[in-house]
Order: sequence, then structure tokens, then C-alpha cells
Amino acid sequence: MTELGSLAADPAPEARNQPWSLVDAAAAAELACEYGIPIPRQEIVSRPEDAVRAAAEIGYPVALKAVRADIVHKTELGAVALDLRDSEAVHAAATEMSASFEGETDLLVQRMARGDIEMIVGTKRDPTFGPVVLVGLGGVWAEVLNDVIVRLAPVSAAEAEEMLGELRGAALLHGDRGQPAADLYSLSQTIVAASRLAADHPEVLELDLNPLICRTDGVTAVDVRIIRSEPASLVARASGAPAHLDRLFEPRSLAVIGASRDARKQGGRLLHYLVKHGYQGELFAVNPNATEIVGCMTVPSIEALPVVPDLVCIALPSGGVVPALEAAGKLGVRMAIVFTAGFSEVGAAGDQLQQEILEVAARYGMRLCGPNTAGVVSLPGHMCATMGMAFEADEVPAGAVALLTQSGAIGGALLSRLWDTGAGFSRWVSVGNEADLGLGDYLNWLADDPATELIAMFIESVRDVPRFREACERARARGKPVLAYKTGSSEAGRRAVQSHTAALAGDHVVYTAALRSLGVIQVDDLQTLIDVAVLLSWQPAPRGGRIGIVSASGGACSVAADECKRHGLEVPQLSPEARARVAELVPDFAATDNPVDVTMEVTVRPEMVGHVTQVLLEQDEIDAVLVMMTTNADPPAVRVAETVIEAASTRAKTVVVARMGADFLAPESLRRYRRARIPVLPMPDRAVRALAAAVGHGRSGERRGG
Repeated sequence: MTELGSLAADPAPEARNQPWSLVDAAAAAELACEYGIPIPRQEIVSRPEDAVRAAAEIGYPVALKAVRADIVHKTELGAVALDLRDSEAVHAAATEMSASFEGETDLLVQRMARGDIEMIVGTKRDPTFGPVVLVGLGGVWAEVLNDVIVRLAPVSAAEAEEMLGELRGAALLHGDRGQPAADLYSLSQTIVAASRLAADHPEVLELDLNPLICRTDGVTAVDVRIIRSEPASLVARASGAPAHLDRLFEPRSLAVIGASRDARKQGGRLLHYLVKHGYQGELFAVNPNATEIVGCMTVPSIEALPVVPDLVCIALPSGGVVPALEAAGKLGVRMAIVFTAGFSEVGAAGDQLQQEILEVAARYGMRLCGPNTAGVVSLPGHMCATMGMAFEADEVPAGAVALLTQSGAIGGALLSRLWDTGAGFSRWVSVGNEADLGLGDYLNWLADDPATELIAMFIESVRDVPRFREACERARARGKPVLAYKTGSSEAGRRAVQSHTAALAGDHVVYTAALRSLGVIQVDDLQTLIDVAVLLSWQPAPRGGRIGIVSASGGACSVAADECKRHGLEVPQLSPEARARVAELVPDFAATDNPVDVTMEVTVRPEMVGHVTQVLLEQDEIDAVLVMMTTNADPPAVRVAETVIEAASTRAKTVVVARMGADFLAPESLRRYRRARIPVLPMPDRAVRALAAAVGHGRSGERRGG
């Protein structure tokens, strides 16, 4: 196997002092050949005279390219000449290129490859998820078309074929409009080979096969570019040790360190919410200047606690956290939530302080949530160990959705919106800085939590990929959907100018590919995160993307159908038998195919909506039903709700209501939908987005409770 460390070229002057270098073209081609990546016959030379000799040996016609670390977009820089057919043409092109580029520039003489379609296949070593593989259309137009698919490497042949099928221009590969079809077998094998190369060689930061010329009888990589890392730049990952989180989520005893009578202070608000929402274990307040706070047993110090609490909550200034953890560790405490800010989020001084609290925790075998967290809420035990203002609410509805957030403030807001829908949650963790426990640890525990049926996440980054991967797989094995809204994006990439792949496979693209491979349902906005969480915690997931639509408005039918098309859902035609059954239920002038328009006759016969819903649910070609209402009002809206609820109860299929009218017009019908666990969304676009995200996920079969 080629050793890239010994064959790497010295970087160009502007690339020196960087943690990467370009592998010379000969070594890159050699490694590509070892993995079965087909390249044309070629030779690297340094003088125009040698280019003429090499061209004669290779055979005309040839292509000539300038090769240097800083030359990526060769065509637009005049660094490539194609279809050279004699020695005079080669010498002239080589002379011009040598004169055009200052400094040492090699020349690549290559047998001219011909084909019908240009592709790009590349790999990139992502700092979070490791090697990823990319395939796209375009060749020299790759970054303009931006028609690319990314997966974690390595991929199988079946996965490579799936990637090709997902390209927007996939029809071109099959010979659309009379064009020759590409050799899909050879193309998929090249994708597999590139992904294996990246997985086998951790020093390969980026690999570009661009363009990859596709013919009916094979493919040829006419440009192979590899960027390698220097040893110091390789990313080391920690493997998060398994955490026993019962003490965090279900503590039998809890102490608030920094408790206060003043509910405006962190320690005061924290204690206030614990008492207000009925924490059922032993609760202690630690404050050297008080004897009793909100009815809790109050002690002057950690050492004075009468028991070793399962959990301590630290709400002190940053300078007091290390001594508090030291005292708690000596007492035997093994779990702590550190609410205090002023750690790694504030820079170098905070980094040092965060390292100190980790050292203390490690010394005593203590696990930490935080620091810089808004806390943990666990409703099965009525434990609201948080300072989130959402818990000013008098009632905190329980449900089956767990929420993990890398923002405490946004987490509390999402919970309040969840309550607004009539749904509830089981657990919430504001993960804070994740100095110790991280997303993967909490997710792993929730995968086995009987009170949780679905896990939703607001994430900015994943710090411990192996642990996160393990947790996602565990949740999937338990049949629990995992949803994610990913925010934040990294810089376009320090090496974007050096590689097409780096420019195309940015942070968001890689996260999308990684989350998909782990079975996570990724949504594009926070509202959809809430909508899908409610849908999947209340309803069985759609087994497919075939949607039945029933409405009392032709315009609403059209809007809903358009939204389905926009989001990749199908609105199938009904069978003649189904249409005949619908015709028996609706006026003669109604539309009886899918979407079904029951017309404004619904104001006289509101039960039609539910009866048509029943027919649609019974059809094998329908996976879910969208009931699309405009401005119906109680009391007729109540009758609509009754019949829709009755129909939904007869089949283990998804039913969602989109209702455009104001809520105050139909309060009773909305209450009934909520009691029946049928989501009601205010607009068709929201309803369809939620259905599209839910397709193929969650448990099928019997309806789940919320």
C-alpha cells in the first residue's frame, strides 16, 4: 500500500506552515490505481521537450495540465489544454503554461479521455464525523450545479447506487432524451473504491476525482487530487465512558448548593421551581446564612448534609464551583449539575477553570452535567431542576417527548410551545458545555427510558461521535424516533480553495448525511421540530409517502396537493371502487378523486369529512390522511371532529388536521382533537412538512399515547 507520508510533495510557498500538503500527482495516481480507480495513461514532466516525448509514448490525442498545489480550477486559469494531436501543439501549450505560472510548475501529460457525462467523486475527512464520500454531477461545473449527495464512508455498492439515484440529474445517467447512458456499475464501484481509500487512510484529508468521465462502457478519473494531513493535525476523539444517569433523572435526594430566599437569584429560582412543581425526593438547601428556605431543610455547608444526596445542583459564582465539587466529592456525591457560567464559553481562563472541575470530578468518580446549563427536568419524578422561565407555568404537562438542547433558553421556549399544542414531555436536558456528560450519554439513557417514546434535539455540534452513534443505534433498535434541528455552520473550510470536495461538502451537508445515516430525522426549522415531535408521539408514523387529502374547498385541495409535491409526497389516484364509495357520501358536484373536495355542503352535512376520511384510511394505496379545513366553526366543527376522530380510531394510520381558521372559532373541536391525540396544524405547508419528515420513521401499528 502506498505510504503517503513518504510520497507527499512539498507544499507550495503559500501553503507552507499549514497542517496539510498536496500529494504529488504520481503518488496520488498510484494510490488510486491500488483501489481500482481507473485513470488514463499519464506522465509528469517539467519541460516542454519532455512533454513532447511523453505525448509520443502515450499516444495522441493528449491533454496537458499544469500541476501545483494552488491550482484547482485549471480551466479558468488556463492550466489545461485538451485534445492536442501533434508534437507542435503539445510543445506550444507546454511552453505557454510554463511561462504563465511563476515558480516550479510540473506538467501532466495524459491520454485524452472521452465520454458523455462528467461527474465528481470525492472524499473529505470531516473533523467531527470522519471520512465522508461525495458524488455529484458537473465536472468543471460541479460547484455551479451543486448537485451532490454525501454519505459517511465507507459505502457499499448498494449505497453508492442509492446516492446516484438521489441526484437531481439522475435521469442523465440513464440516457435521458436520447443521450447515451452511463455505466452505472463502473461508476458505483468507483464511488465504493474512493470511500474505502478514505476510510483506510486517515491521513487523506481530501480526495478529488474531478472530472470523472463517464461512458457507456466504463469511467475514467482524468484528475486525481489528494491532500494529506501532517501527523499533528489528525483529530483525536475521546470515547465517553458509560454513564449511569438514574441519579440525574430520578434522584431520591437532591441538594441545592447556593440556595437563596430571593427567587430572582439563580439558586433561589432553582429551589423555587423544585418546590413549586412537587419534587418528591428529599430536598436540601445549602446556604451558610439561612436556617430555612421555602420550607426545605437548610444546612450551612455541604459537609453538614445529613445524607449523601444522589444529586447536587451548584448555583454559585464560578470561583466557588471547584471548592463545592471538592466538598461534594469527599462526601460521596457522584452526580452534579453545574449551572454556573464562565467556563469554556468565555475563552482561555474559562477553559482552565473547566479543566479544574473535570479533574476534581474524575478524582472522586463524579459525573457532571454542564457547566453553563439551564438544568434538567424529569417529570416522572416531578423534578424541575432548572432556572428556565417556562417553569413559571402553574402546570407542566407530562408526555412522551424527551428534549435535548445545546441552548438552555431555546430549550425552555420549545417546551412552552410544545405545551401550547396540548402535548407534553418526559425529560429535558440543557446540556451546557458538555465538559463531561454529552448528547450521546443522555440519548443513550433515554433510549431505554420507559417514559420516553421520542427524542427531539436542538444541536449545534456533536462532540463525541462514537458515543452519539451508539446512542442513535440504540434508540433505533428500541423503535424510538430521534429528531434533530441542527443550527450553526462552520467556516466554508480552510482548504476550500484547494479542493472542489471541501467546497461542496460543507459542515451542514456533512451533518445532514451523518444524521441520515444514523437514522435521525433532521428538520429544517424549529417549528417543524415541534410539529413532528407532536405527530410522532401522538400518531403512528406513515409507512410511506402516499397521502390522501379531504377538504371542503377546491382551493385548499390544490394547495395541499402542491405542498405534497414540493416535499416529495405522492397524492395517488383512488381506485374506481374507492371513488364509487366516496361518490355515495358527497354531493353530485363534488370531486371524488384524491384530493377529495366535499364542497361547502359540509356546513349542512359536516359528518361527510369523517366518512370520507374513513374511506381513504381503508385504501391500501394511502399511507396517511390530511384533513384540510379552512374556516369551520363550532358547533359544526365539533361534528367534523367527532367523525374524523371516529374514523382515525379504526385504522393504525396517520391522520393530521390542517385548519386555517382562527382557533377562537372552534375551541371545542380543537379540544376534542387534542384529547384524541390528532395533531391540528394551522396551515397546510406546516402539516405537509411534518408528514414528509415523519414518513418512514417511528413505530407502525397501534397508536401511541402522549
